[in-house]
Amino acid sequence: MYLKELRIWNFRKFGVGTTNVKEPGIVVRFNRNFNLLIGENDSGKSAIIDALKLTLGTSSEDNSRISDEDFHVNKEGDVSDYFKIECIFSDLKEEEAGVYLEWLSFDANGEYELQVRLIAERKPSELGRSARIEKTIKAGYEDVSSRLEGIARELLRTTYLKPLRDAENELKPGVRSRLAQILKNHEAFRKIDTERHSLEIAFEEANNQVEKFFALPYSEDKPEQTIKNQLKNYLDEFFHIPTEDEKKYESKFKISPVKLNEILRKLSLLLEDVPSGLGSLNLLFIAAELLLHEEISLFGPNITLIEEIEAHLHPQAQLRLIKYLQSVLAADGDKGGQFFLTTHSTSLAASTQLEHTLVLYDGAAYPMDSQNTNLEKEDYEFLERFLDSTKANFFFAKGVIFVEGDAENLLLPVIADLIDRPLHKYGVSVVNIGNTAFKRYAKIFSRSDRWLSEFPELELRMPVSIVTDVDVRPIAYYEEQKLENSTEVNEKKIYMIDENNLSFIAEKLDVDEQELNVLTGQVYDKKSTLKEQLLEYKNSISASDLAEISSQTVRVLDADTISSLRTERKKNITAEYENLKANIKTFVAPNWTLEYEIALSELRNHLIDALHQIRYKAPNSKVNQSKLEQFKKDNEAVEDVELRAYQVYKSLLKKNISKATTAQVLAKILKEDEQTKSILLKDSHLAYLRDAIYHVTEGA
Repeated sequence: MYLKELRIWNFRKFGVGTTNVKEPGIVVRFNRNFNLLIGENDSGKSAIIDALKLTLGTSSEDNSRISDEDFHVNKEGDVSDYFKIECIFSDLKEEEAGVYLEWLSFDANGEYELQVRLIAERKPSELGRSARIEKTIKAGYEDVSSRLEGIARELLRTTYLKPLRDAENELKPGVRSRLAQILKNHEAFRKIDTERHSLEIAFEEANNQVEKFFALPYSEDKPEQTIKNQLKNYLDEFFHIPTEDEKKYESKFKISPVKLNEILRKLSLLLEDVPSGLGSLNLLFIAAELLLHEEISLFGPNITLIEEIEAHLHPQAQLRLIKYLQSVLAADGDKGGQFFLTTHSTSLAASTQLEHTLVLYDGAAYPMDSQNTNLEKEDYEFLERFLDSTKANFFFAKGVIFVEGDAENLLLPVIADLIDRPLHKYGVSVVNIGNTAFKRYAKIFSRSDRWLSEFPELELRMPVSIVTDVDVRPIAYYEEQKLENSTEVNEKKIYMIDENNLSFIAEKLDVDEQELNVLTGQVYDKKSTLKEQLLEYKNSISASDLAEISSQTVRVLDADTISSLRTERKKNITAEYENLKANIKTFVAPNWTLEYEIALSELRNHLIDALHQIRYKAPNSKVNQSKLEQFKKDNEAVEDVELRAYQVYKSLLKKNISKATTAQVLAKILKEDEQTKSILLKDSHLAYLRDAIYHVTEGA
């Protein structure tokens, strides 16, 4: 059996349904084996773990008291007078069904199901009794539920590993020793009341040896003098024993009382006999806690709860730990039980399989498995390769801006600051994916039809901006190419696939037209390049078919073609994300790239200054300053705005200067100029950047 679902009413930050108070404030769907709960601070991760602890209990019998702070407080400040937590277990084996027979219910498919329910109520003071909180734990259908007791309740207890803060003290001996709590619940230390544990016998023998030692003479000259006799003499004097009939006090040396619980409280756990660092001690502490998880029973879900597992562990240790836990589950299957972890670590979020992740956002929990998202097998495989810790920070954000390069990654936060929308204050992450494979990342935020049919109000509404380039080169680029290549004296021609020729090409290739939708708006500068693309859909293409397709797609390259192509590309880029059920919007550089848009804008001279500083070792020398002023003057004299922008952008296109370095220097220049803000707020060429920032910060 495993915990399939958790429902919460009026517990801490989770209230009740928005349209029906009888509906839970949150429903959490769990994976069968491994569950990593991630989200920003105060998203409810700890509340979910504590809800499970309170309802199911822990094997180490942690003190989980209910307090007034556990009751939900609504926006008006009203405190609820009750809360309810419901755990639903599924896939019970026949033996398990036998244990829970009187509490069993059935799911929609007629399969066994176990509902376990905690209800806590605040009771006012009455009849001389002070105000109190009443707690009941029952199982079965709610209307006919009854108390869950005995072995049935014991089998549900969880192994709980609390946030690691002081592992050294947790492993030390003492009355409240955590190590003792762990060990006494381990099978190795269970015994029937009439039996004596082998450890008790061993300690009794050790105590006898100790007692013998203190009863031995410690000096050859005085054989009658022992430490025990000396103490006896002192005690006789202190207690002033008058007669032989009165009780006499004698000392007795012991390592420990021979009761098992007392022995366990005296134990400590160390990593060798040398001082250990905090990280190593925490790993030892985790290993000790997992002793209880290894107590695999033939019955019950075998649940382990781990909060903030990354505390005091460096990223590599975190990674090894997660990989180990996942390997245990992969090897043992159902016997490995169920793990529930919370984390603030991007390393853990990135190293955990996405299907095992639950994202908490805006009071809801969104499982990332294929049944509840629009992600497909190929998407998971891609994201497993490329979703690293630098990208995984969006799991902990209130909004996300996806960009395709370093320049956008460096400049967008600066632009946001300058227009009074600082991204860090709005909890927005900028994620540089390093390519244009935005759709795979965007699908993470898209809910499946199955999910929305059950939870129509729970689209993942985290605002997502995708900032990308239209990537259509201006006519000035092709004019320059014509001049540089003396063999190209005729008109420049290109091949473009658009909506008008898509069905014709599909017919020639004998494929479904929908398969070619991704090619809409694509441009090929040579017929051979077009052929290479088409061969991905058909093993061979006859010369006549290629000629017909070429005649359908050929275009004379002029300003009108460029304008048409930009419109087509922007339309197709935007349309690609329209069908995703999420709060995703695309913002496309309308002419070419980010740097080209800046060169078209009123920030052109700022970009020229940045390029000048990078190009020369002594940019402020008299000679180089003269060169800068002359370039600006000549550039300003160019009437064609696109040619003017191309002259500025050309050095970046040819990779003579790094785009990332340029963005870094430009960011500094923008921050130092008081006029930058007004330009950013009104310039039409930069509108797509403004709108991308507004989208992710508007509702925050």
